[in-house]
Amino acid sequence: MQSTRDALNQNLTVSQHNSSMLYGFDNRSTEIQGSFYLDPEWSTATVRFYPRTIATPKGTIKLDSITDVQMRVVLKGNDVEFNTQEGIKVISGSLIKSFTFEKQGFSVKHYVNTLEFKDESDKIKSGFFEILADGKVKLLDYCTLKIHQPDYVEAFNVGSKDVKINTERQLFIAKGKDVVKFNTGRKSVYVLMADKKPEIEKFVKDKGLSLKDRSDLAKVFQYYNNL
Repeated sequence: MQSTRDALNQNLTVSQHNSSMLYGFDNRSTEIQGSFYLDPEWSTATVRFYPRTIATPKGTIKLDSITDVQMRVVLKGNDVEFNTQEGIKVISGSLIKSFTFEKQGFSVKHYVNTLEFKDESDKIKSGFFEILADGKVKLLDYCTLKIHQPDYVEAFNVGSKDVKINTERQLFIAKGKDVVKFNTGRKSVYVLMADKKPEIEKFVKDKGLSLKDRSDLAKVFQYYNNL
């Protein structure tokens, strides 16, 4: 882990991103509303890399894992930033297999690279899944950017001059390596968990859970995986 930390503190810059502006618009009159980050605040992370050997001023180093590093994910371009002693370092998200985020006052969040799964319908791209529930049937959350370009019409002085950035979250389920999009709702859940439907129905009723709520849905999946 120390060699990995040394690599980050030296010159590990695999790719760059332009999250500060969008080219093609006059930055003096156009503002960007929103963020290109999964979370713009730094989080303490434990990171597991895909095996890779890189060259640094200290010699050849094999990326392995690192703990207690300040990190944030750039959704635009699938880059990851590390806040190191030598400044902010940027690497491609494709180098990271999984990571865990910890923030004071919040629950621990676990993420895994989308490269770990097969998507036959091609609905997911590069990036990371947040694991909401783990087990034989995983419940995964996938976050993408929605960028709304300015629609200002100067001749009529109508529309917006700003670039607006929103995030869109989609749920997926995974059995083994296969992942498919999942629509929330009572019917979808009970069809998926048909082999344990009576138990699931009782659990949902007793706990007063909503199958359209992500946190409640995660509890249902975790319960099902433990049956």
